[in-house]
Amino acid sequence: MKNLFTLIGFICISTIAIAQSPKFNDAMTKTLAEMDTCTTGDQFMAISNKFERIALAEKNQWLPFYYAALSRVTAIFIYNDVSKNDVILEVAEKHALTADSLQPNNSEIYVLRSMIIGGKIMVDPMTRGQQLGMKSMMLMSKAMSIDANNPRAYYITGQSLFYTPPQFGGGVDKGCEMFNTAKAKYGIFVAASPLHPNWGEDQVDEMLKQCTKPAPPVDGGN
Repeated sequence: MKNLFTLIGFICISTIAIAQSPKFNDAMTKTLAEMDTCTTGDQFMAISNKFERIALAEKNQWLPFYYAALSRVTAIFIYNDVSKNDVILEVAEKHALTADSLQPNNSEIYVLRSMIIGGKIMVDPMTRGQQLGMKSMMLMSKAMSIDANNPRAYYITGQSLFYTPPQFGGGVDKGCEMFNTAKAKYGIFVAASPLHPNWGEDQVDEMLKQCTKPAPPVDGGN
C-alpha cells in the first residue's frame, strides 16, 4: 500500500511538472502572441498548424488542441466562404473533442464546440439549422451551467441572436441584451492563467457600438 501511495504521488508530481513545463509555456506564449496579430484566414490556419505541433508534443495538454480548433473556427468567419467550412471544421471538431476528453466539463470547450456547430449550420442554414441548431444550443447552455460567469458563452450567444431574424427567435435587441451581459461578465472574469482563454471582449465592444447606432430613417416614399 505504501508503494502504491508513493507511485500515485510520483504520478501527481510528474503531471504538475508537465503542466508547468517551461518549454510548453514558452511555445504556447509565443504562439498565442502570434495569434493576436492574425488578421486573415490563412494566418489563422497557419497558427492552427502551430498549435497542432505543440499538441502533438504535449498530448496530455488540452489548451493547444483548444486553440488549434479555435483558430480554424476563426478562419472560416474571416474567409466568409461556406464552401470551405466543412473541411476546416472537420479538423477543428476533432481537436475540440480531444480537448474535451482531456478536460471534461469545461465551459470554454463547450462554447468552442457550439461555435463549430454554428459554422456547420452556415453551410446550409435551412437544412442544418433544424438538424444541428438544438445541439448547438444545448452545448452553449451546458457551458453556462458549468460556469455562469464565462463571458464568451454570452458573447457567442449574442452573436447568434443578433443575426437571427426575430421570427426565428433572434433579433438585434436580444443580441444586444446578451452583449451587455457579456460585457459585465468580462468585467469580473479572471483567466486561470495567461495561457487560458481570455478572448472576445474587444469583439463585444465592437458589437455594442452597433447596438447604439440610430436606426436608419424610414423611407416614406418621398
